[in-house]
Parts: sequence; C-alpha cells; structure tokens
Amino acid sequence: MALKVRLHKRARQDLDDIRDYLLKHASARSAERVRAHLRTKIGRLATLPRMGAPTSDASIRILPPTRYPYRIYYTIKPNEVVVLHIRHAARRAPDDLQP
Repeated sequence: MALKVRLHKRARQDLDDIRDYLLKHASARSAERVRAHLRTKIGRLATLPRMGAPTSDASIRILPPTRYPYRIYYTIKPNEVVVLHIRHAARRAPDDLQP
C-alpha cells in the first residue's frame, strides 16, 4: 500500500527557492525540468519509502543526487512520508532537521 507523501513547509520553500534561482541563472525550461525531476523522485517515496539511505539520525533518510545535484531529506511516519528539506549537494548537510 502506498503512503501519502507530504512536503514540510521548509521543503515547499526549498522547491520555490530552487525554481527562483534557476529562473534567474538559467532558464524557465531548466527550472521546470529540475522541479519535475525532484517531484518525480519525491513521488516514488510513496511506494518505496526506504529507498533513501539512513543518516546519522535514525529517523531521517536521504535520497542522494541523481540527475541534478539535490539531496532530499525525509522521514517515514506510520501513514506518510514527510519531505523535510531539499538541499544542493555542494552545501553541507543540515544540522537542524526536525522530523
């Protein structure tokens, strides 16, 4: 059975910030392509919630970058997956994630 996938407020803001950055420094097409890719990866968590690697905090998992250099941090709850943060791979891992 598929779980519900929910974006935390911070993750929604991250997607907006990524789009805004790419609109400013690349193109609308690039921004939409990256956003669609990230949403597809996030959507897969509904059926494969454990596909990400565990972090040093056992309650938080991470999807590593694939096509684009963004890491997706998330937690698995009984009935849902909550995406906590989306971060560029060149940045240090966050130390303030709360599941």
